[in-house]
Amino acid sequence: MKVWAKTIIEEKITRSLLYEYEAMSNEEEFVAVLQEICGQLDIPTPIATRVNFNHFVMFNNTRFKPRDFVESVDFDVLDLEAVVEKKDKRK
Repeated sequence: MKVWAKTIIEEKITRSLLYEYEAMSNEEEFVAVLQEICGQLDIPTPIATRVNFNHFVMFNNTRFKPRDFVESVDFDVLDLEAVVEKKDKRK
């Protein structure tokens, strides 16, 4: 599966990363993927809650605002969106 991670300032994408992962079936795996994504984007890792995990599972999306980070950040939102791969129906 893939996650599209992007930082946003005033509705403009400032950083973007398409991250591929094996599985994310529980909160610990979600946090591990989040830490890896933040490391690759060179930004601090936010404090992830059960709400973030549940939003990601139910809606394929979750957002982190500056208040979710211990350190200060230079963006308005960190948005994580699951990339849903469509199956080819032409076969």
